[in-house]
Amino acid sequence: MYGKEECVKDVIVTDLNSTDDTMKILTKLSKEYNYIKVTNWKECKEVIDSIKEAS
Repeated sequence: MYGKEECVKDVIVTDLNSTDDTMKILTKLSKEYNYIKVTNWKECKEVIDSIKEAS
């Protein structure tokens, strides 16, 4: 989808305690693209649970 960033609304990425540079890369990308949100597992679960409750 490179070059079509305006079509993307939200991207949520969850860290599951990675040991490489994944979080560093994702944090940098989240600063460049406001639709990318980096979370930890607990925060992601809360979001998923709230979506389930709303539907």
